[in-house]
Amino acid sequence: MIHVNKYILTVLFITIMSLSIFSKETLDYQEYKRSGGNSFVKLSDGMTNYTLSGNPHANHTVVLIHGGTIPLYIWDPQMDALLNSGHRILRYDQYGRGFSERPDTTYSRELFCRQLTELLDSLKITAPVDIIGPSFGGAIAVTFAHKYPQRVRSIMLISPALNVIGSESMLSGPLKLMRVPVIGTLAYKMIIKKKLVNRAISLIPGGKDSPCSTAFLNQFRCKGTDRALLSMFRSDAFGDYHVETKSTGISVKKLMLLRGESDKEITASMVDTTKNELQGCQFVELKNSGHSPGTSDADRLNKIIIDFLANN
Repeated sequence: MIHVNKYILTVLFITIMSLSIFSKETLDYQEYKRSGGNSFVKLSDGMTNYTLSGNPHANHTVVLIHGGTIPLYIWDPQMDALLNSGHRILRYDQYGRGFSERPDTTYSRELFCRQLTELLDSLKITAPVDIIGPSFGGAIAVTFAHKYPQRVRSIMLISPALNVIGSESMLSGPLKLMRVPVIGTLAYKMIIKKKLVNRAISLIPGGKDSPCSTAFLNQFRCKGTDRALLSMFRSDAFGDYHVETKSTGISVKKLMLLRGESDKEITASMVDTTKNELQGCQFVELKNSGHSPGTSDADRLNKIIIDFLANN
């Protein structure tokens, strides 16, 4: 019995030490917020960092929603092309990422939809918007369109994460593991977080030594970042969006679905399902491109986006 207790204590000690090594959250949100960001607005769930740029007299606003882990600067390679085309562009950091707040709540699809809705209201953007959503940003896009179809003019989905759980995606296994009590938290802290960071850096504009990479890593210094990410991965935010996708296919008349041919995270069969649920959507597959064509294939994607917006 004594040996068993010593063994348990040893395991607990190693676990605690491992977690302390991997935990780098040293700044409270207010202190972290002072170190950067763009414009801030207080919404019902917390502060939201955003940029609103371009032609203030444009008839419509283009909303660029980032994916699951990399904040608004993932869109940097698209900004010059879009601004030069005369568009008004709204970008923002989702709760738990970038310089937006880390509220102590469940990071559900409802939370992220509410954030977008309140941000548009606070900026007095009432006309229907064009939404471009890659990966998890696509999930927010269809949720918003499902709930507020009258506020959406068009949607472009880029490798959208609408049906990851239960799929053959390489993301499915880690998502299921993180949902296991206790073990999932340990797996995130000790294994998955490192893989998540390395994956993101490979997708970030400018790569490993870029300002965007530094900013991405700095967000993990803010207290609540790990809690927010774990909550998002465990909640219905990363569930299936069949209802919302079908609803969007009916209510939004201008739709484009795009996938990089080499994308291992959102597979061809996953996109086929989404195509069937988005009635009449235009589909584009980019050859020699992966999960983040906005970074790896920016010039081609920029032209596709500008042409799509121009034809609305």
